Amino acid sequence: MLHLLCAAALAPLLISADLPETISKLPVGTQLTFRGTVGAQGEDPLTAQKTFDLRLWITSKSATGGELFWLLDERGPGEFSWSERFGRIPFDARWRSGSPGPALFYDRGEAKSVIHLPLPFLVPEKPLAVGATFQEEKLDYTVDKPTKAVDRAAWYVSVRDSFGPKRTLRVDQQSPLVLTTSEKLTLGRGEQYQLTLDFVTADTLTSAQIAALTTVIEGFTSLDGKLNVPAESQDIVWKPEQLEVLRKKLPELAKAAAGTPLSDLAATAERDLQLQSGRTDAVASLGAKFTGQPVAEFSIRGLSDAALSQADLKGQVTVLHFWDYRDEPLKEPYGQVGYLDFLYQRRKAAGMRLYGVAVNSRLGDEKSRGSAERSVKKLQAFMNLGYPILLDAGGLLKQFGDPRVLGANLPLFVVIGPDQKILHYHVGTYEVSQDQGLKELDAVVNKALEPTK
Repeated sequence: MLHLLCAAALAPLLISADLPETISKLPVGTQLTFRGTVGAQGEDPLTAQKTFDLRLWITSKSATGGELFWLLDERGPGEFSWSERFGRIPFDARWRSGSPGPALFYDRGEAKSVIHLPLPFLVPEKPLAVGATFQEEKLDYTVDKPTKAVDRAAWYVSVRDSFGPKRTLRVDQQSPLVLTTSEKLTLGRGEQYQLTLDFVTADTLTSAQIAALTTVIEGFTSLDGKLNVPAESQDIVWKPEQLEVLRKKLPELAKAAAGTPLSDLAATAERDLQLQSGRTDAVASLGAKFTGQPVAEFSIRGLSDAALSQADLKGQVTVLHFWDYRDEPLKEPYGQVGYLDFLYQRRKAAGMRLYGVAVNSRLGDEKSRGSAERSVKKLQAFMNLGYPILLDAGGLLKQFGDPRVLGANLPLFVVIGPDQKILHYHVGTYEVSQDQGLKELDAVVNKALEPTK
């Protein structure tokens, strides 16, 4: 749990675009706001593709370090779920932290990137001065000259890594704060981007304000622990048990957050809960609609002369795995097809049949079909998949119920029994067991195979 903030250390509320003198030691209760951009290198920062605001609260301090809470608001292509936009991290006496901190999710079109933001603090072992050089975490720092930033005296610091210039900083001469950061990023296949992070305001909260904020921080931290989501998860789809936790905890948390800097985060979480609850109910209804029903007539072909029709299902236990099967952009849950292949190799001798169904509208256009097929082949080779893959422009998926029209994402797993009726319908990924792989799907398949053994 976060440390409660010491009211005695707090000064009256101060809101200013300038860095106040009282912030020189960054006391407990300090609220810092930064604004940043990410865009292709050379692009005008005012028209950068992505912008964000980063807020930090100093929540505890001692002679050996302390702890801060961060909140990130990102705008532009791509963003993390609300549950990935906040966190708390410890720092040492030199304001360094070895824990994961704020990160952006950047959808660049051809691929997606996670961009970790450097904490805006710098305290070297020796005081900064013109010509000083030092090394931190394999980066070489040089103090080039005195300068100014936000009307404060600052040091201009250049930073290099083993490849050359990486970052430039303007560091406040009276505090650990890095007032401006400009950093070169290499994303994707060597594309060059630019990250900027600039100081905006520093506030020192009143004891009443910090008490209210601390209550909400405690609530979000506790909620995050109960949800147990892996760090930097993308496209989070809440499981039923997680939705239940959110339904119980969010209303009270949103009420406590009213009037605090975390009120917008609470409102976003409530909207997400409402949306996902409705989606979960709709997907459950879709599954209920198809489960137990006979499969209608169809015929489809795929890679390497693979083919399947409704007639071929008779007397077999067949699993259809609807997914895009593209090699680019390579994104999760691509790793799950490896576990699916493992299940296939384990059960095919007993009679299981498995077909991957590559769903891509480009397969319905003669001009783009060739490149779409090549993409599927590359993924099949990359993952060394032993099961056949069918090619679907969307017609077969529609016949089995396209969950995307409900706002859900593929994959869709459909298990068909020997009587040609659907006996299992699952939208989304399965939990993966280290020892047993796709345990839930394996249990369904194994049970269906029993009468045919």
